[in-house]
Amino acid sequence: MIMEDYLLALILLLPLLGGIMAYTIPSKSGIIASIFLSLTTILAGYYLSFVQGTLWMFQFEWLPGFVMGFAVDRSSAVLILLVSLISFLVHLFSIFYLSEDVHKDRYYLKLGFFTFSMLGLLMSDHLILLFIFWELVGFSSYLLIIFWFQDVKNAIAGRIAFMTNRIADLILFMGLLMLLGSGNDGFISSLGPLPENDSSTAIGICLLIGVLGKSAQFPFFTWLPHAMVGPTPISALIHAATMVAAGVYLLFRLFIVFDPYLLDWIASLGIITAFLGALIAACQTDMKAVLAYSTISQLGYMVMGMGVGAYDMALFHLWTHAFFKAGLFLCAGSVIHYLSIQDPTTAPQDMRRMGGLKSYLPITFWSYLVCMMALVGLPFFSGFLSKEGIILGVFSWAMQSENGLAFALPITALGISFLTAYYMGKQLLLVFFGSYRGEKSLKMLQKSWTEILPISVLAILSLGVFYRIHPLGGDLNFLEYWLGTQPKVEGSWVTPMIGSSILLVLLGLGFSYWTYGRQGMRKMKSFNSSRLSIFVQNGFYLDKFYMGILVPSFDWLAFKTSKVDTVLINPFFNKISVSIVVLSKVTDLFDRLIVDGLISLIKSVVQILGSMFTKFHPARVQIHFVSAIIGLVIILVWLKFAL
Repeated sequence: MIMEDYLLALILLLPLLGGIMAYTIPSKSGIIASIFLSLTTILAGYYLSFVQGTLWMFQFEWLPGFVMGFAVDRSSAVLILLVSLISFLVHLFSIFYLSEDVHKDRYYLKLGFFTFSMLGLLMSDHLILLFIFWELVGFSSYLLIIFWFQDVKNAIAGRIAFMTNRIADLILFMGLLMLLGSGNDGFISSLGPLPENDSSTAIGICLLIGVLGKSAQFPFFTWLPHAMVGPTPISALIHAATMVAAGVYLLFRLFIVFDPYLLDWIASLGIITAFLGALIAACQTDMKAVLAYSTISQLGYMVMGMGVGAYDMALFHLWTHAFFKAGLFLCAGSVIHYLSIQDPTTAPQDMRRMGGLKSYLPITFWSYLVCMMALVGLPFFSGFLSKEGIILGVFSWAMQSENGLAFALPITALGISFLTAYYMGKQLLLVFFGSYRGEKSLKMLQKSWTEILPISVLAILSLGVFYRIHPLGGDLNFLEYWLGTQPKVEGSWVTPMIGSSILLVLLGLGFSYWTYGRQGMRKMKSFNSSRLSIFVQNGFYLDKFYMGILVPSFDWLAFKTSKVDTVLINPFFNKISVSIVVLSKVTDLFDRLIVDGLISLIKSVVQILGSMFTKFHPARVQIHFVSAIIGLVIILVWLKFAL
């Protein structure tokens, strides 16, 4: 093996080894797991420094005649570093967050397994190998979601999230098998366009459903809020750069096999998800739920970008979103942990009972503010660069489209900017400004470096200066280096589009301040909701529709099917089996009485005839000799008189 083989093997296996070591030494589990992840991050950064543009590939024979392999190029290499770094920061924060949990060893084992699975997915170059790690990511995330499984509600929520993904993954597996059967060798690096026919359409639809399920897109996004029952650092890891982003990564890798008209459907589903996610987030009162639906909305942006061909910006948004969304979730974890200690009588995730926490958690506040500005898409922050790039790509796509309805996508994307700014401004005001609305007085707590360092690093990496010096113009060197030269979006409409987006963000922030900031929200009655907002808050009751109508419908169908089997099919086959038994008995009787009897009769007749003829043929030689002479004399006499 060459150096890259050993290096990539270490990057892949170190998180799993760290989890195993942490499990065997429970007293130092957090430190041990974090050390292993720090080594993984350092090696990933070192590998990234010399990978250049060459494709590293390692193939092996899994079964006789069946070859699979790993491959890493610039795109996967940068995501490997992203996952390693986010996972390392989550490991550090978990030391603080789970300091009092007695099952920390089990937590870090599952966390290491999760990181190992995600890295394996990014390195896989074969469809079957990718699907194996795809399923491992789903299984390990399920183990983390139900970490506090002693609460039955958590176990049920984890099961719902797990089974929703399994349904989509089954259809994805069918698509991968059809793709393998279409003449491809299964290696992602050698995939090419498929001929446009019914088979390619079926393959594309199956692959798309798998992407929609994993990335929590409409109509599968109902599982993601259920994943919030796990520890908050796990929410940061799942929502930031790993599980839900795996669907976007798969869409990026298999982009070439999708038909053009199917890409239009992908873009449409992306914008629908982005809008619904933002609308639901605007009506949430749970701090983590707001961020969860925000993730759904931002993933919709990425999927839409992939659908319109702006895959470079979609992947860039995946990168920037990882940092500011992980930062927001860890800030939420800091708030929840603080309130659960200071005021255990109140719900620690209910924003209606928060307020005034800026004075008690200043570092958390400033980190949250930076990450929030990146999410809403203000200049000088990373989210502005990636989100505006997607919106410009969508508008350019709409201008080239012959369908006038295509302009609905960029217009809706601009409207979502307003909603995003509104619900994030609402959360900022309810959590950090005004006065505390809980029941007990708060006190300052001694800060832990394992709490401060991760959220500070994520906030710093959410600044736009790392990707473009000039906030409103210039080339994105980040994209140029990692994804190659990308087509530039030019036109007189670019500046008005960017200006409109910034204006809508400012209006959204202003509207949130006008609604929640002026009075300080001291009175609980100010949070009364209308029936419409409750309807939206509950995700349009899609989850209840699935659990209350679809699941019982399938249960009813299964019950009726079992009845058909019991009443119709089973008796039919029972009668056939009885008929076969009767026929076999009759056949056996015919065989014994007729066939065997006839053979026995022939045998008896032959034996009787044999006994009769033996009397004329005694065994003495002299008699045989005399008989022969007599016979000869008779023949000679006959011959004499006959002639």
